Amino acid sequence: MCVRKDGMYLGTDALSNMCRSIAKHVKGLEHFHFHLLRHTFTSNLLVSGAPAKDVQELLGHSAVSTTMNIYAHATREAKRNSARLLDKVAGND
Repeated sequence: MCVRKDGMYLGTDALSNMCRSIAKHVKGLEHFHFHLLRHTFTSNLLVSGAPAKDVQELLGHSAVSTTMNIYAHATREAKRNSARLLDKVAGND
């Protein structure tokens, strides 16, 4: 959640406008938009092991299958990270 200095929530329109402004003024971020932040946040949650049901609820998806269909790549990465950790624990690193 993003809030202003007075504690009021910033709406998605305000955030989108800020992202468009950043994209215009910062070289390399020409295609930056607010939805990329949501996608990065979600991917990082799943790669870090957050339960898919919790992530689904945070995003407001009606079904966990929606979340998993969109973010399947993140769960694959989480599985690879778990396998690496198991190798390390087993002394196979």
